Amino acid sequence: MKKLMTSLLVAGAFGVATSDAANTSGQFNVNMTLASTCSLSAVTAIDFAYTSLQGAVANGTNGNFTVTCTNGLPYTFGLQTGTGAATPPGAATITVTDNAVNLQYVLGTSAAGATGSGASQAYNVTGTMAASQSGTCATASCTNAAATNRTHTLILNY
Repeated sequence: MKKLMTSLLVAGAFGVATSDAANTSGQFNVNMTLASTCSLSAVTAIDFAYTSLQGAVANGTNGNFTVTCTNGLPYTFGLQTGTGAATPPGAATITVTDNAVNLQYVLGTSAAGATGSGASQAYNVTGTMAASQSGTCATASCTNAAATNRTHTLILNY
């Protein structure tokens, strides 16, 4: 009995919980700040195959890209001719005359925009070239590999 009393006295002296212990609680908030963002993949090159003075419109192929945005974040697209500093919001379509082969084409996007889902969403830049254009070419076949105005800018606005 003497040992038990000594143990209880020692336990009480050091603040060790005994069967008479109580507790209390309190609530607290967790605050979060989320910086929404979007990312844009590289846009694949748009390819045209055109025969001088052809009777039908030529549609460009490729121009594929993906957008990944924070879930619920709305975004839109804009196009800009050339590679200068982007000037948002850009245009829905742009009309360009290639300076190497002197053919005019129009570029647009497959959608005006959407809302982020947190996952990659696929789109493309579309291209059309009007029929009946002569173009400029001094040989049997020309390409615009040396053209200085064949790179353009896609602007992702969010």
